[in-house]
Amino acid sequence: MRFPVPFLVVLILGIVQGLTEFLPVSSSGHLVVAQHYLPSFSGPPLPFDVLLHLGTLVSLTVYFHKDIWRIIRSFFVRSTHEYAEFRRLGILIIVGSIPTAVIGIGLEDVFERMFANPKTVPIMFLITALVLLGAEMYMRRKGGEGDVNDQPDVNASLDHRTAKSVGVWQALIIGFVQGCAIVPGISRSGTTIASGIFSGVQREESARFSFLLSIPAIFGAFLIHLDDLNGADISYAVGAVAAALVGLVAIRLTIHAVINNKLWIFSVYLLVAAILVSAANIFL
Repeated sequence: MRFPVPFLVVLILGIVQGLTEFLPVSSSGHLVVAQHYLPSFSGPPLPFDVLLHLGTLVSLTVYFHKDIWRIIRSFFVRSTHEYAEFRRLGILIIVGSIPTAVIGIGLEDVFERMFANPKTVPIMFLITALVLLGAEMYMRRKGGEGDVNDQPDVNASLDHRTAKSVGVWQALIIGFVQGCAIVPGISRSGTTIASGIFSGVQREESARFSFLLSIPAIFGAFLIHLDDLNGADISYAVGAVAAALVGLVAIRLTIHAVINNKLWIFSVYLLVAAILVSAANIFL
């Protein structure tokens, strides 16, 4: 596959990026498998990859624009209880971003080597599946949260309860897990949401904090590779727009799955994917 690519290929890659970036199934794991087992597939060139991540960043910004605006504004307006909580949340996002940055920068070479080896992907798919299933079982055991009629609107803006529910240690744990999720086959959204749930954060708040925490990581990666946009073909914009639109849907689906005890669906998918990739590793 060579770029510039046909419109349909750019569109498909954008849709896949938007889905797998936010659904708890690991976009990197799917990319590694595709690069090794799909005929003539070599993965998108760096300028296109950068634009795809810009598209997913737009998804996050649009979906959580109320929360982002209140967090930013909280650092510049007169302190009230509401803005104090959002300021605290902003600080927690910064705190959580520290271990992500340290791991991502310090172990970058190690992670890049993993992208050359599809044999580890089934193991990581299985780990992600077990983590998701464990988080769902944990939520069900807690009880009282499974009635969908009692759940808050998934489109509602983050309120002060989230900042109270996420503490410094929880932010560090989630940030550490986010850094480790660079490993192909480990879902960033799935493992960070699960780590929040395991550490005591209420389920939908864990999902929201996970997605908000991903914004600095994706934005930082975009800035690092900004110069690589030189030479980008105009057709790449189609993929970026597709990633942004599909990403909005994927974010909503993931939050809905967390709230309504549907994470097992992704566990089943990852288990099947692990079996199929293992078979490919053996016979292909």
